[in-house]
Formats: sequence, C-alpha cells, structure tokens
Amino acid sequence: MSDYKKEKNRKVRDKANEIIKTLPGFVYDYFIEREIRLSAMSIFSYASQLKTFFDFLHNSNSYFSSKELTSITLDDLDKLNDKDIVEFLHYLRNYPKKDANGNIHYVECSPTTIQHYMVCLNTFWKYFYVRKMLSSNPIDLITRARLPKKEVIYLDKEEKNQFINTVESGDGLSKRQAKYHSKNQERDMAIIQIFLATGIRVSELVGMDIDDINFNRHSINIYRKGGNFDVVYFSDAAEAYLKTYLECRDKYMPLEDEKAVFLNRSGKRIGVRSVELMVKKYITASVPSEAKRITPHKLRSTYAETMLKATGGDIERVQKLLGHSSITSTTHYVASTEEEKESVRNLSDQY
Repeated sequence: MSDYKKEKNRKVRDKANEIIKTLPGFVYDYFIEREIRLSAMSIFSYASQLKTFFDFLHNSNSYFSSKELTSITLDDLDKLNDKDIVEFLHYLRNYPKKDANGNIHYVECSPTTIQHYMVCLNTFWKYFYVRKMLSSNPIDLITRARLPKKEVIYLDKEEKNQFINTVESGDGLSKRQAKYHSKNQERDMAIIQIFLATGIRVSELVGMDIDDINFNRHSINIYRKGGNFDVVYFSDAAEAYLKTYLECRDKYMPLEDEKAVFLNRSGKRIGVRSVELMVKKYITASVPSEAKRITPHKLRSTYAETMLKATGGDIERVQKLLGHSSITSTTHYVASTEEEKESVRNLSDQY
C-alpha cells in the first residue's frame, strides 16, 4: 500500500477514534473486534452513524436525556424496542446537525442511507445479542422497505464524444476557464481518458502514484474501496494521453519526492474535490442538460454501460472490471435504455 493511502487511512481512523471516545464504552469493544476486518472508511462510517443514533437517544428519549453518552450501559440499551428504532429511522428523514463551524443545518437522509443505518444498527445489536449481552435484537422486528430501482445515469456515445471534445479543445468554456484549460489540458485529458477507459473511482484516481503505472502491461495498480488491491488495464488511446501528460508533468513543479501521478497547480497531489469540479466544468460546457447529474462516479457508470454493451451483457466480466465483490452491485449499472426498448417493440407480433 502506498504511503499516501496509509496516511489517508491513518487520518480516517483517527477521526473515527475521536468519535468512538464520545460514545458508551461497549461501543469501543465492538469496534476493537471489527476493525480487523473493516476498512478505515467503513469504521468511520459506522462510528458516525452510531454517534447520530446515540445523540438521538440523548436528545429525544426521556430515559436517556439525563445520561451522558459515555455512561450509557448495555442494560440501558436493552430497554429499547422496535418502536424506538422506527422513531429513529423516521428522525433521519430530516434531522439537525452541526457543521464544522458550529452552525446547525438539516440533513435529509435518502431511503438508501436509512437502509444503511438499519444495517449498521442490526450488525451492532447482533454483535451483543449473540454474545448474550443483550436479550433481544429489535431490528429483527422491523420490515425493511423495498427500495425503488434507481435510474442509471451515464453519458451515451454522442454525449461522451461531446464531453471528450470539450476537454480536448476547450470549446464552450468561459475566458477564465479557457485560461486554466490551456495550462491543464494534458492533465485533464489524461484524467478523463483514464476514467472512461478503466471505470475507476475518483478516490482511486487521485491515489495513483507514478510507480503504480506499468506501460509494458498497460496497467495501473490501485486499492479499491475496502482496501483491496486490484489491477486495471487502460486502452491504447488512454495510454497515449497519459504519456503526453507525464511528459509535461514537471511544469507543475512537484517536489522531488512527490509520487502522485496527477498534480494540482501547487505541484501536490490533486484532490477529490478538484477533480469533481473539473468534471462539472467540462460537462456544463459540453452537455449542459446533464450538468447537474454527471459526476466522476457517473463516468464510472458510463464505463460500466459501455463494457456491458461491448461484452454482450456479460455481467460477471464487468463485475471483475469494476472490482465489485458482489455481482449485486454490478446489476445496478444495467440500464434498459429507451433505444433498447424501442428496438424490440415488434417482437411480440412475431411469436
């Protein structure tokens, strides 16, 4: 694992530990056992969700309102029933939360996010229930809502070509944007080509180091979500743009020990937010109707759709290309487009 990834994981774990310190002592015991199997980001996510849950109990439940979070015991937790959990899930639809500056804003959780909270609480309760430290698991009594299938958002072939042409030419950009485009065109083109040729996530792209690239094998070593090592392969076209960028990478004046492939104007590793804004800029100029919907992750969707068509709908093959541990995740990218539906409209008359 690269130094960048190790340092990033350390910072995320430190943030998770700061949250865990504010929670009941038995929460720490739960994470000690699970951190061996979970990624740093998963630990942080679970810790954040449990913090939201215990804050809810403290602020909304009369029994817990007089207790400090750190003083809550498993006997206290055992007093909760399924109605208390349902009340919490309802609360998640619109609840107050402080930002880094102490200002309160309201968070509206999507049905998918609420399901993630249910998974978190179920895993948490089950851990203590199977060890006979809790007498029941109230989450077992709650029926999980069936989530509607989300629309698969991606660029079709024409939109993708328009997008690439804008990244390459700078057409449609404002004067200010055009100025930055002239400085970063090689970098931006390489980034977009790698996204569209490999389907990697934005976090995986910004984490790329020079040593991760193997031009002999046309491959990149990456660490997937969850920390699993993987190798992805890029196309000849993407390779050409990547080599062009690397030939002029020194114009960003990186420090001698800077290992990152893609750099910002300060010569340091480019950040996730910078890449997100870059994609938004080019999408707005090339396909304005999709400006609010296309993100780096939707470029991953675009890659998935492209490869599903190229492989004749071979989901298992695309699963491997995307680095999914479960084929269920891959099926989310399967879209029945209007064009595909229209093409078979007369088949019912033929059989």
